[in-house]
Amino acid sequence: MLETLVALGAEGAVVGYLCDAQAAQAAHMAGRGAEVTLALGGRSGPAGVKPFHGTFTVSCLGNGRMRTTGQVSGGREIDLGPMALLTLGGVSVAVTSKRMQALDQAPFRHIGVAPAAQKILILKSTCHFRAEFEPIAEKVIVVIAPGGYLADPAGYPFRRLRPGVRLRPLGPDFRAATRS
Repeated sequence: MLETLVALGAEGAVVGYLCDAQAAQAAHMAGRGAEVTLALGGRSGPAGVKPFHGTFTVSCLGNGRMRTTGQVSGGREIDLGPMALLTLGGVSVAVTSKRMQALDQAPFRHIGVAPAAQKILILKSTCHFRAEFEPIAEKVIVVIAPGGYLADPAGYPFRRLRPGVRLRPLGPDFRAATRS
């Protein structure tokens, strides 16, 4: 998504949260307003996932300690480690040092991003984002991306499911899916 947004020259797009402790550390060492050349992300994904190489401006820094405010997990004290908002062209990336699904707006606000004010907000989350972000969205587009968890259960190589188990809501049963 990041590569495509940058290639298209998208303006007002924010991607979050991308866990990359090395990038966050480099941003903190460089300081706010500095430029850093990074290989961002792609360190823990499945085969074929590669880092995005670019020279980013360090737009904002944060220590990653905050209280969540949303419906899913509001009121929790969390520590995402050093955070940074890195910008390349009109695209920004919210980088954390510890993993968290995008289920709360507080980490964005922590680094100066008002989620509702963004033209495009890309969230790394399977479904937990809906309660917090769907109400502020004009439109939600779900994208299947490579990762450690497949969002479509039909993609798993099941072999021992009992006949009749459906691989997705209203989808074919396991036995029918294996014959096609």
